[in-house]
Amino acid sequence: MAHPADDPDRRPPPPPGEDPRLAIPEVLRQRPEDRAPDAPPPQRESFGDTAKAWGMALDLVFTTIGGLALGWGFDWWRGTAPWGAIIGLGVGFLTAAARLIRYSLKAEAKEREARDRAKQGRG
Repeated sequence: MAHPADDPDRRPPPPPGEDPRLAIPEVLRQRPEDRAPDAPPPQRESFGDTAKAWGMALDLVFTTIGGLALGWGFDWWRGTAPWGAIIGLGVGFLTAAARLIRYSLKAEAKEREARDRAKQGRG
């Protein structure tokens, strides 16, 4: 028989001041009016950034589905089921992943360039 203190459902909760998970982060304690006046406002995501993210997600999905459809079409034409669909699915996913990685690297390089220009402008 287990001891009641070993049972997680029966253990008394720790006092609120001692549990670090219950501590409120400093960022949430400050009101926006109390922040330093020279601190930049928090950056909000623009609609364009959201649209780009959705475009990338849909590109991943539809490229994968397109590869599957081409593989299925090959299976139907040549009678090689299910290998064409499996290979088409893999090729479609790899193509989609490569496109996603390429786009991410381009966006990161553009962002790094903009940060470097901003640093040079300040310095």
